[in-house]
Amino acid sequence: MNANTQRVQSLQTQGATLSIPGAPSISAEIAVERPRKLRLKAKTSLTGPELDLGSNNELFWLWAARMPEPSVFYARHDQFATSRARQMLTIEPGWLIEALGLVEIDPASVLEGPHADGNDRVKLRTTVASAGGQYTRLLMLHHRYAWVLEQHVYDERNQLIGSAFCSGHEYNTVDGVSLPKRVTVQMPQGLPRLQLDIDRWAINQPLVDAATAFELPKSQLGNYPFVDMADPRFVPPSSGGNGGVPAQPASASTQPPKAETSRRLRGFGRW
Repeated sequence: MNANTQRVQSLQTQGATLSIPGAPSISAEIAVERPRKLRLKAKTSLTGPELDLGSNNELFWLWAARMPEPSVFYARHDQFATSRARQMLTIEPGWLIEALGLVEIDPASVLEGPHADGNDRVKLRTTVASAGGQYTRLLMLHHRYAWVLEQHVYDERNQLIGSAFCSGHEYNTVDGVSLPKRVTVQMPQGLPRLQLDIDRWAINQPLVDAATAFELPKSQLGNYPFVDMADPRFVPPSSGGNGGVPAQPASASTQPPKAETSRRLRGFGRW
């Protein structure tokens, strides 16, 4: 499993679809540069951008067009653990990189296993280093190919905060890498269930728009306010009202340098 992940420096696809319950599938683009950089964008030809979610070395962000009073929500990685952002997102969006099956395990972090679990699977329980606290993770792996089939992350109170399910693995003979063609992500107290279907992965190829792929977009989405979830005044949308902090324009004083935004997705209205 570690060897498979270590062969991947970058991933991208422009032929993906994104689905959530109760809504039609829409086209999606994914770009990854390990260990921390991620960009997931989704749009329709009729309504335009619907979702923009990402992570770079300094911060992560989320924007969804179907949220009430949509804003660009962002937070620095080093401030996430002590911020109210955890009331809105129980786990950082950067975890989606591991949700794609790109998992590395330090043998010293293993708490239990690997043990046979039937149906050609083995299970493994480990600790997870996280700014949010001491997490644990249950992994379900293919007994022969070490594909990551399931992973479930639990917080310090042993509450489930994120799950990922991978299937349709395909082996790339050129790069010697196996990757899933379907990834389903569930965050019980955060985002609605997301399902990604990938037509074809481009592995370790030059990224499209590499110079700006992991920067917080400042103009592509219009005049949406930027909301710092680490601001002490931040009120998560689920807490009542519109959520956020006093509106501020996008500027150097409200954003770290080279940051990015997000867009709309049906189903986020439940926030």
